Amino acid sequence: MSGPPDAPGRTILVDGREYLFFSGYSYLGMSHVPDFLGLIKEGLDRYGVLYPSSRVSNTPLALYGHVERYLAQLTGREATVTFSSGFLACMAAGQLVAGLGEVLVAPGTHPATGLHGGALGATAYDDWCKSVLSHTHSSGAKEFVLVMDSVAPLEGAVRNFVFLQDLPRDKRYTVLIDDSHGIGWLGEHGEGIAGALMHLPHVEYVLVYSLSKALHVQGGAVGCSRAMAELLRRLPVYTGSTPMAPSHAHALLTGGPLYEVQRARLAHNREFLTGQQVRGLSATAMPVFLCQGEGMAAQLEKRGILISSFAYPDPTGTVIDRVVLSALHRDEDLERLCAALVTFLKKERPM
Repeated sequence: MSGPPDAPGRTILVDGREYLFFSGYSYLGMSHVPDFLGLIKEGLDRYGVLYPSSRVSNTPLALYGHVERYLAQLTGREATVTFSSGFLACMAAGQLVAGLGEVLVAPGTHPATGLHGGALGATAYDDWCKSVLSHTHSSGAKEFVLVMDSVAPLEGAVRNFVFLQDLPRDKRYTVLIDDSHGIGWLGEHGEGIAGALMHLPHVEYVLVYSLSKALHVQGGAVGCSRAMAELLRRLPVYTGSTPMAPSHAHALLTGGPLYEVQRARLAHNREFLTGQQVRGLSATAMPVFLCQGEGMAAQLEKRGILISSFAYPDPTGTVIDRVVLSALHRDEDLERLCAALVTFLKKERPM
């Protein structure tokens, strides 16, 4: 596989030195899949660089309707509305649901929706879920908006939504889920968290996600009911914006088989590294492995390996060290990583 020379893939160039790269969010590594880049070039030739037109123009490009129907089918939603970025999609989704009930936002949720409050004193997701159940049972309010992320990429956790079935059924809930880190790789066909959501008569789901991570195209989308989609298309954040680049929309719409291949490769890499059972490296539900060992990132860097190592959301807080896998990594890359970890930890990994 090859890609743009300066684009991080399985390796990255820093100050002229090449490192193995275990960071970033391009889980499927699509920027280094030649056939995928070919689809983007094909889209450029067919549609041009941009489609600078209002979303409510009388000359819409049919391509965007095709993409929205594809994403709706993939995620099992009645309708999908696309935007030029994930951040814009989140803003629109936040505006859509803001007045639909008492807003309860899970701790650690990405702030792009602009919705605040309602953490109910909880600092951890599981505690928040319990607090939501207690609060909704005791509250006199009849409508609620629950806001959360589908996964926690820094923890490598995929959120559990089973608690929703225990919400009081005489009330209504709009559940807004940011699936930016799940869509594309999570689920049997890359449908993201949608495949794990239960149908509940008292719950209406709104899914919002960036397309730029696993799917590797610049854009965002909101999946919802047809009625909500119509409301979305009347918001100024939609009517006053331009669509995603048509070449990216074309690649997303036609790249299904390529995504399938990359998902299989990513699954192989997760299984391979999990099977190595290296002390100090903990597998998670995501293509992310948590590292234990002070100074590990610096020592790996000396050995030509870069991992994710930073504090978030408070840049002055505790640094979180993670190995983030890509579909581009090879078995020998993972073996080299394991060997470097064993050297750092000064103990052979168990058989």
